[in-house]
Amino acid sequence: MKPETETQKRTLQEVRNYIRNKYHDEGSGHDHFHIFRVASLARKLCEEEDDVFLVQLVALLHEEMDDKMNQHANQEASLLNLLGDFKIGSGAAAIVQAIQSIGFKGGFQQKQQSRIAEIVSDADALEAMGAIGIGRTFYYAGAHHNPFHDPDLEQVVVRDFHDYRHLKRNCIAHFDEKLLKLHDRMKTRKGQEFALKRHQVLEDFYQEFYEELAMASDD
Repeated sequence: MKPETETQKRTLQEVRNYIRNKYHDEGSGHDHFHIFRVASLARKLCEEEDDVFLVQLVALLHEEMDDKMNQHANQEASLLNLLGDFKIGSGAAAIVQAIQSIGFKGGFQQKQQSRIAEIVSDADALEAMGAIGIGRTFYYAGAHHNPFHDPDLEQVVVRDFHDYRHLKRNCIAHFDEKLLKLHDRMKTRKGQEFALKRHQVLEDFYQEFYEELAMASDD
């Protein structure tokens, strides 16, 4: 892997400080700790030919264009201005393009991805899987006042991106809609390897969840 220069290391630290200050009070599972974990996972997914500096920048800034977190009228211009503040000129357009293509979005808005975007997307997906992914799923649902489990919502079906973002439904529905699909969508070699165990954790939890619901049922 191409190592970062001292200047690049300082830039990354400045970006990390910005992310920590901006997201430290975020209460839906997308705080700075989540972002730092994604950046760490992205580094681990890099191969010899990958530009680790650009991968880290995209990972650290991947929430900046997510409509759940940032609803600027012009997200692209806002991010370009931010990159300018960090004196990142070369590669800025590629960073923006990569971030624009990251995010599951219910599977309704998938875009062509660069190698850098594939790495960060896989890292972000790994963070949505396994024990941490389960915890974040229920944490996010609680932050948005979705029920832990309401039998009347079992048949709710998401038909488009608007439904995916706004339709009230059970936490466990997120497993069917997203989490259990992620292992088949991994693009990187290492991501596919890391996803195996985390996917099994999801499968085991999903099965146990419904078994416990059935045991507690009056029927």
